[in-house]
Amino acid sequence: MSFIDTCTQMLISAVKNGSVYKQYCEALEVVNQNPELKKQIDELRVLNYRIQTESEEINLYEAIDHVDERMEELCRIPEVNRFMETELALCKQLQGISTAIHQGINLDVPELS
Repeated sequence: MSFIDTCTQMLISAVKNGSVYKQYCEALEVVNQNPELKKQIDELRVLNYRIQTESEEINLYEAIDHVDERMEELCRIPEVNRFMETELALCKQLQGISTAIHQGINLDVPELS
């Protein structure tokens, strides 16, 4: 195993042993106990993903309004709200790791503007 592979495994282990990931897993376990609720959460997450990736094929204003309404409705349920908050925290943590790696190496990427 290369040094990078070893460090990657160590980073994965550090994330998994961290409080952010543990809180996410606990919240996920709770919502998984209610399959219908989990289905609604996943539908909302898929819609949110599609808005971000297929923005040319959908009416953004309507789609965003729909996501906002569904999010507000679902997040009134404490278990859903906790899951969404912990998922967001985990995603932010992973984004921070990715950003730190990209900033720490010299990768010549052109401006996309």
